[in-house]
Amino acid sequence: MLSSDLSPPSTNTSPKPNFIWLVYLLFGGLMLVLIFSATRLTLANAPSREAVAELEPYGLVTIRFSTEPNPPLPSGTVGLSFTLIDDRRRPVEVDRARFEYGTEASDQPVGASQAQPMADGSGMFMGQAQFAQVGTWWLRLTIAKGDSQAEVRYTFYVEPAQ
Repeated sequence: MLSSDLSPPSTNTSPKPNFIWLVYLLFGGLMLVLIFSATRLTLANAPSREAVAELEPYGLVTIRFSTEPNPPLPSGTVGLSFTLIDDRRRPVEVDRARFEYGTEASDQPVGASQAQPMADGSGMFMGQAQFAQVGTWWLRLTIAKGDSQAEVRYTFYVEPAQ
C-alpha cells in the first residue's frame, strides 16, 4: 500500500465565508437611506397645497390648491383648481371664489380673477393665471357664502420652462 493515498480525512468541512452578500445588503440599505432622505427633504421644502378656513354655515373648510402643469411654469397659461370640502369630506358650495396672485417680493397683486365652479357639484373651482417670471409666488383665495367670507393664502415656486 502506498501511504500517500491514505491521508487522513479533513475535519474542516465548512466552506470559506463569502461576504459578498454583506456588501449587497449594505449597498441596498445605503440606497434606501438616500432615497428616504431626498424624499423627506423635498417634502419639507415643498409649500403646503392645502389650507383650512372657517366659513359659515360649513364650519372648517379644507381647500386644496393645484396647478396644471405642476410645478407651474412661466410660459403660457397655468390652470388653477381649488377643491373645497367640509370636515366630513363632502363638497362645499360657495357663492363666490375670487383669487389674486403676485410675486413674493411684493404684496401687490399681479393678476386677479373669478374662479368658476365645475358643473358636476364636486366643490371644485377652476381658474387661470400667467406667471411672468421664475421664483416664489403667492396666491390669495377668497370664498364667500351669503354674508360669510373666508380667505386663504398659498405660496408656491414657478420653475423655469425646460
